Amino acid sequence: MEATDSNHRYGSIARGFHWTIFTLFLFQFVIAIVMNGVASKDYYPAALFVTHKSMGVTLFFLALARLAWRKRNPLPPWPDSMSAFEKKAFKFLETGLYAVMLLMPLFGYVYSMAGGHGFKFFGLFEVPDLIGKSAVLHEIGKYAHRITAFIIVAFVTAHVSLILRRHFDSRENFLGRMCSVTKNEPPAASK
Repeated sequence: MEATDSNHRYGSIARGFHWTIFTLFLFQFVIAIVMNGVASKDYYPAALFVTHKSMGVTLFFLALARLAWRKRNPLPPWPDSMSAFEKKAFKFLETGLYAVMLLMPLFGYVYSMAGGHGFKFFGLFEVPDLIGKSAVLHEIGKYAHRITAFIIVAFVTAHVSLILRRHFDSRENFLGRMCSVTKNEPPAASK
């Protein structure tokens, strides 16, 4: 398996970024649901909150690394049979997903730090507070973090829907571009 992208599929590094980030974001959503379900005035699951915040920092830097990799390694070309609308839709979703992958953790950081809730990265070292306590920024961070959570769910749902539609409506093994299991390599295509 090649590390860089080919004419037909993503390389192992792009796929590693893709599936790692997807899995960690899914993990984040599960932890957020559990945290908010069990937290109360009388009980604060500190370990869950620290894990969630630490994972958010990790995801932010993974998203930056993925974006840097993406800028240096062009995508595999789209199949010639793709419509202009499909290409634009994929481009819009790609741009949107990169934006929310970076914004969601940033808003979480603002929400936490402006609320006076600093934390140690997985209990190892204190994450620098570059914001300071601010009730206004805390509220902005809180709502922006929650809104980006809904946006990321919508974008991922649309992304998966387009991929599945494309895969099952064509005979090009579109899923094989990002999955490790492949059928026949499709013919070379243009971007």
